[in-house]
Amino acid sequence: MLEQIDPKELVRFQELLMANSILVDSLTQLLMEKGIITNEEFIAKMKQIQAEYHKTDNG
Repeated sequence: MLEQIDPKELVRFQELLMANSILVDSLTQLLMEKGIITNEEFIAKMKQIQAEYHKTDNG
């Protein structure tokens, strides 16, 4: 049987997820604004890491 999720825990998880998203977005934008990375480099790296995560999940 599925266990019910405490609504308070769900809110905390959503807040954590939002905080993490804001952090990643802020760092990415700052690196691009300073010319340290380009949008293309960011997307290429993101695709590479995503593939590595999927490879780890599947094998």
